[in-house]
Amino acid sequence: MRLASAERADVVVDFGAYPVGTEIIVRNRLDSGPVGDVMRFRVARNGTDDSAVPARLTDVEVLSRRNGKAPAPMDAGWKDTVDLHPYEVVEVLVKFSGFAGRYVMHCHNLEHEDMAMMANFDVV
Repeated sequence: MRLASAERADVVVDFGAYPVGTEIIVRNRLDSGPVGDVMRFRVARNGTDDSAVPARLTDVEVLSRRNGKAPAPMDAGWKDTVDLHPYEVVEVLVKFSGFAGRYVMHCHNLEHEDMAMMANFDVV
């Protein structure tokens, strides 16, 4: 799964196929060494999992990406962070209900923030 700077994802992992004592490491394949190791899980015990993930979580309308083309699979779901490539344009739909006030939109690349790639907008 690809995540942009400051982006988060909810992930469900089934460790049922791994024997007790197994270590599973989540790695950042864009880095190496200890910085590339993001998280480690140790299977501590056997257990029964009666949880279930619904086939459909919710309906989300992500409008366009890549200058009018359909959103990419990584755009599915609720998001507050969008990864943009050079010269890419993204159209998003945001619904504010009961949250009036001033909000900020900005780039997470420090070089871009230094070039004033930030904006405030007011919800009334």
